[in-house]
Amino acid sequence: MWLGLIDYFTKQKLYKMIILLDIDGVLETTPHWRRPEIHPDGFMKLDEKALANLSILHQKTNAAVVLTSTHRIRYNENQWKEIFKIRGLNFEVLSKLNDKTEISQLLSRGTEIKEWVETKGKNLNYVIIDDDTSINALPNDIKQRWVQTKPLIGFSEENLEKALEILTINAKNL
Repeated sequence: MWLGLIDYFTKQKLYKMIILLDIDGVLETTPHWRRPEIHPDGFMKLDEKALANLSILHQKTNAAVVLTSTHRIRYNENQWKEIFKIRGLNFEVLSKLNDKTEISQLLSRGTEIKEWVETKGKNLNYVIIDDDTSINALPNDIKQRWVQTKPLIGFSEENLEKALEILTINAKNL
């Protein structure tokens, strides 16, 4: 399904940019030794500054979102859209990195991102927003599109600037 959406949106030139988005360490910044607060909808409360920065990135790029987070297996795409909408982010196009549905099926984040790039993302303009260090092992052409967040800070203004730069530079090269 996602590949069909990518084909449609890239042919229509509506979505020229894609955000590969993690949640823990990007939008959720609670220290690992503390239990995160839960929002009334049952999912975690997310960091307001990180959400605001992601909102700015989305407003400036109109990018589609691909969830890379392990949390992606908990909800379907429509439920994710609603979770983000409640938090002030209205993503028109939101998908998951792959169709895995159980934690035992997941590979390292770096491996899953590499597979996505090889099968769906080669000719697309994307940025990876993640704190997962397994991305360090990826080839340079993928790794150079990575904005590494600090887990206790999340998606900062500095990260926002880097993400915008990556998407702007790569837009010129496609």
